[in-house]
Formats: sequence, C-alpha cells, structure tokens
Amino acid sequence: MYKAVGWYSQNEYMAGNNLADVMRKLQKEYPAPRRTSRGLSTQHIYAEPLRIISVASEIVN
Repeated sequence: MYKAVGWYSQNEYMAGNNLADVMRKLQKEYPAPRRTSRGLSTQHIYAEPLRIISVASEIVN
C-alpha cells in the first residue's frame, strides 16, 4: 500500500496498491494545468510538495 502525503501537513492526498496506481490516481484527480494563450502554466497544482510513502499492510488476527 502506498500513500501520497503532504510534505509539511502530512495530509493524505491519495492512496493505492502500488506506486503506479497512486501516480495514476493523482494525475486523474489533479490534471496538469492547460496552457493558455497568455502562457499562464505556472499555477500550482498541489498546495504543497507531495511525497509517496510505503505503508506496510497490517495483518489483523
């Protein structure tokens, strides 16, 4: 299990079974900004830098 969490706030943005799954969900949820005729493509997509962390699945007996 992998999670995309905020660098500063530790907020969880997305979770998935593997790294590719998380990246795919992030791209779907937060698509890249479209270029405009004025070239304003420098807007921030996320509120903060994200990092992908691996979460060991817990086994409950």
